[in-house]
Amino acid sequence: MQQALTSSLYRSVAIGALLLALSVAQFRAKQEHVHRLSLHAVAQPGALYLTAWRNGAVHVSIKGHKLTPLKFSTLAAVNDGCRWRGTETLVPIDDHRYAYRYDETILDCDPDAVPYIKTPRTGIVTVDD
Repeated sequence: MQQALTSSLYRSVAIGALLLALSVAQFRAKQEHVHRLSLHAVAQPGALYLTAWRNGAVHVSIKGHKLTPLKFSTLAAVNDGCRWRGTETLVPIDDHRYAYRYDETILDCDPDAVPYIKTPRTGIVTVDD
């Protein structure tokens, strides 16, 4: 009789522990994590970049532990007389790095404007948690 009670108790504890572990895993997968992103890309001397990294590292919230693709867009009226959009695209490489691509688009210009040259670039963004 005691063995039957012990066996039943053991099964209940084991099932409870399994359910708790699954609940914690599900909660962690839905939880948002703030990641610090650092950009590693070569800049052309004297070039102007419309970048989310203009003031240093970028912090983003991502649900779960898996990195997802990201896109940043920055609009600016530049002193060349044109309005520009800088677009930064990040594609996960692994759990701690993104492939980085920066492109610019001239949206419009004043009639007498002399637009700057476009300065696309590529690089790596690291997750510095």
